[in-house]
Amino acid sequence: MKKIALLVAIFTFSIGFSTLVMANCPDKIDFNKIHIEWSDEFDGTELNKDNWECQTGDGSSYGIPGWGNNEQQWYREENVTVADGLLAITAKEEKRGTKNYTSGRIRTWDKDGNKPKVSVGMGYVEARMKIPSAKGIWPAFWMLGNNGKTWPSCGEIDIEESFNVAKFAQATIHYPDAKGGDVYKYVQTNPSGYDKTGWNTYGVYRDGNGIAFYLNGVNYAYWSTKDDSTGMKSVLNDDYHILLNFAVGGNLAGGIPDAGTLPLTMYVDYVRYYQEGAPETTSAAPTSATPTQKPTQKPTTVSAPAKAKIKSLKNIKKKKLKITLKKVKGAAGYQIRWCDNKKYDGYEQKTTKKLKFTIKGLDKKTTYWVKARAYKKTKGAKLYGKWSASKKKKVKK
Repeated sequence: MKKIALLVAIFTFSIGFSTLVMANCPDKIDFNKIHIEWSDEFDGTELNKDNWECQTGDGSSYGIPGWGNNEQQWYREENVTVADGLLAITAKEEKRGTKNYTSGRIRTWDKDGNKPKVSVGMGYVEARMKIPSAKGIWPAFWMLGNNGKTWPSCGEIDIEESFNVAKFAQATIHYPDAKGGDVYKYVQTNPSGYDKTGWNTYGVYRDGNGIAFYLNGVNYAYWSTKDDSTGMKSVLNDDYHILLNFAVGGNLAGGIPDAGTLPLTMYVDYVRYYQEGAPETTSAAPTSATPTQKPTQKPTTVSAPAKAKIKSLKNIKKKKLKITLKKVKGAAGYQIRWCDNKKYDGYEQKTTKKLKFTIKGLDKKTTYWVKARAYKKTKGAKLYGKWSASKKKKVKK
């Protein structure tokens, strides 16, 4: 997604590409030989903040004005929604901050903790997406390395980026050369029958020796990840975190959208991380479907936990609230959310395995609304129950 040098190296293949294949990397993904280690199926009514962080603004607060790509949008949480089993990121023509457009960007990283919320290593990462096509837009599904180094030394893997009105799918890698400069390589594919505006799956497979990219479960691109004289390819073997965003304008977007083009929305059905080993069920996960058909297999058939209940909410000394929950059968833990308004605008939340939890750092003489929900763990993912009824309490001491 981050593009500084645009023409370091170019490779173009057709979907029939199959000659360069890693020892453990198949031409086609066989879902009977891998299992879901983590996933977000977007089955709730809001973004799961245990998995994702919304990045906001024009990039300046992150030290990368224009997000490093001359992007023309202002990212907002409000442009990221979850409903009907889908994540939606919508780009709009509206002024915010210094920009004339707004959109959304999320990542599996915790800025405050400076660590990943979700980290992926060797294995297969896939998303099922529906991407708009228009002048001046740049939707992307990609990953950045967790090694703490500045770009490009952290490494970057762009699993799918389809900018402007281009009809192809594009996979891209970034890694540092011997002097720390950006080595940038990409592959484009536009097989017969491919329509990026329909539902498609985009994936990447890594095994420590190489990196391979997939469109609808079929391999179309490969690079070795072993170091050579050009620099540090092996950074592509590090642990990474995942990003999804919908840029407006930028280095590859071909200008800005024509007036009246926006709003446009990119939809994501799921994001999944697979590792080696047979799944618990014998049926394979689907990799494609008609635009109106949702995949039939989810990562688990475990039922959601029961609705949580708050037994008590008390104000204790030093501007704290102590919440006591009623035990939910089968729950692995609980998510506590609180805010100083009943709409929960600007809320904070924490996860705990205990039935008693202390909320700290509150403001005196302020009323807080608190709610909770239980979760179960299945194949590395969290399955949430319904939110409890809210309780409110004023901090008096």
